[in-house]
Amino acid sequence: MMPPSRALALLLLAALIFSGCDNDPNPEPYHKTRPDGSPWRVRYGGIPGDPKSFDPQFAYDEVSREFIQHVYDTLLEYHPMKTEPVELIPCLLAEMPKRENHPDGTVSYLCRLQPGIHYHDDPCFPGGKGREIVASDVHYILQRIADPKVESPFFAILEQHIVGLHETRQAGTKNGKFDYNTLVSGFETLDNYSFRIQLNGPFPQLLYWMAMHAMSPVAREAVEYYDGQMHDGKVRPTFRFYTVGHGPFRMREYIPRQRIRYERVEGYRTSVFPSDGFPPEKAEWLKQFAGKPLPLFDELQLSVILETIPAFVLGRQGYLDGITANKDAFAAVVTSTGELTPKYKARGMELEKVVTPGTFYISFNMQDPVIGKNVKLRKALASAYDAREYVEIFYSGVAPVSNQLLPRGLFGYDAHYIDPNGYDLEKAKRLLAEAGYPDGRDARTGEQLVLSIEEPVSGTEERQRAEYEVRLFEKLGIKLKINENTFARLLERLEQGNFQIGSGTGWLADFPDPENFFFLFYSKNFPREGANYCRYSNPDFDRAYEKMAQMDDGPERLALIQQMNKMLADDCPAIFQFDKAFYVAAQPWGRWTHNSPVIEGGFYKYHQVDPVLREKLRAQWNRKPLWPLIALGLLLVAGFIYAVRWNQRNHV
Repeated sequence: MMPPSRALALLLLAALIFSGCDNDPNPEPYHKTRPDGSPWRVRYGGIPGDPKSFDPQFAYDEVSREFIQHVYDTLLEYHPMKTEPVELIPCLLAEMPKRENHPDGTVSYLCRLQPGIHYHDDPCFPGGKGREIVASDVHYILQRIADPKVESPFFAILEQHIVGLHETRQAGTKNGKFDYNTLVSGFETLDNYSFRIQLNGPFPQLLYWMAMHAMSPVAREAVEYYDGQMHDGKVRPTFRFYTVGHGPFRMREYIPRQRIRYERVEGYRTSVFPSDGFPPEKAEWLKQFAGKPLPLFDELQLSVILETIPAFVLGRQGYLDGITANKDAFAAVVTSTGELTPKYKARGMELEKVVTPGTFYISFNMQDPVIGKNVKLRKALASAYDAREYVEIFYSGVAPVSNQLLPRGLFGYDAHYIDPNGYDLEKAKRLLAEAGYPDGRDARTGEQLVLSIEEPVSGTEERQRAEYEVRLFEKLGIKLKINENTFARLLERLEQGNFQIGSGTGWLADFPDPENFFFLFYSKNFPREGANYCRYSNPDFDRAYEKMAQMDDGPERLALIQQMNKMLADDCPAIFQFDKAFYVAAQPWGRWTHNSPVIEGGFYKYHQVDPVLREKLRAQWNRKPLWPLIALGLLLVAGFIYAVRWNQRNHV
């Protein structure tokens, strides 16, 4: 029999554990206080997957950019408050680029970097001290874009406009390896901070490109140092999965499928909080931040959360700084009239509707011998797809149904357009028969048509979406095989062309211009040098695109957009599904300080957080249960009685 003293000790320990247990999954912050004694400020967020890469000249997907934007600043950025219209402002540049029109029809932009902006300290630099960013760093990123080994998806577009970029690739790879002594003739270094970029004609979108991380400077020392090779007995990471940036945060920790953590860079001075453009409903509150140095908090923790229910629970408990109103949480957070539910309104939370210029679609591989060669088969599948029902089920009807490539808010979007390949099940069955597959069976052999669809599946909700999409298509009598992929793996399969149908594809605007969407179907933009995953090729479309891309908005440009819309409808390389829109309930300690929908720009640096209010409310929302203390008292009483009786039996 266990002695009573030991039994009591174990009971006491168990009760203390239960009474003091904490379900906060976030690791302890790096510090408790700032050097001045004020509280250390941490932002907590979630992200639905791991990045494909941290390399600004390679990564071109939404998830990767979410990781990159905190570490690397851009030459220009979007004003965090102005949306109608959006406004570009200087970031790494000291002022807006000056456009120079030349008599021969060419155009150039004169740019000047802010002096005194440095890369983060890192062992790749002599003495570990980050050096100053200079004009030659911008030239180096153009060389990297031209280097085939980098596999930059930006080359296919930029080579059409930047003088000498195409020739740089050809000249630099004569010996099978790119020679970085090969200069880009369209880039002119004027001094340490000033440079000129020469274009072969009008390309007003270049300013938008300067607000993308594709043109964010990287240090040659960092690229060459982090090569994945063995050095001094250790293997260095590759540059694709390491960051040496110059932005407001440095990456401190990355654990795949778990989390990533960033810490504020002391002395960051590239930009400050704006003093204008405040939305009227927040103007008085935002004035307190005007002109303040950035970022407004010290540490950023992003958890990789693959399932929607855990994200909702963590937000409800206050362990995330917002609750995304996804399918499983929508009714709990948002009323039928699109307002915050009383429960969360009483907590002081604020509902933010996020509408980003983007279009999601299902991609057909136009090079596949079955799906790519049969336009009526593609149109049958498109007509069998009920996008409105899909949005009602998985996005609670918030995301607008898309019937064309351009999203709402961009020049060329036609609110009255009717998609000729829209949902019509009877039409779909008729088209399938005309395609040679009546009732889903090969008219010659009688065998059931079997197709494969690539689906991004990292959690339960994504699996439900995949299964629902398959059921929509199988109403035609065909059989679809689901291939489940992580998001990164899906991108690999799309890039390799190793698929028939690709779901989970789409585009969030790099910049608010129709060129940034139509380039997705430009034949010179095939992977890996571009994002034309459908591998769509139409010479008439290409000619219209090339002309439209160089034009300012106007009737002639609109006519070309309408022509390209018709070509996409006739050839049906994709099924347009929905535009990106969702609700987020922001915690009272983490009210949003910006309202720009544009994805690029590193808006986290403008966020704020009140750690004192957070701790107060977290304690209220997660009160420790009293039962362990009550149980402890009962255990002590029972233990005392037991000890007395045990002593009497053994010593009397």
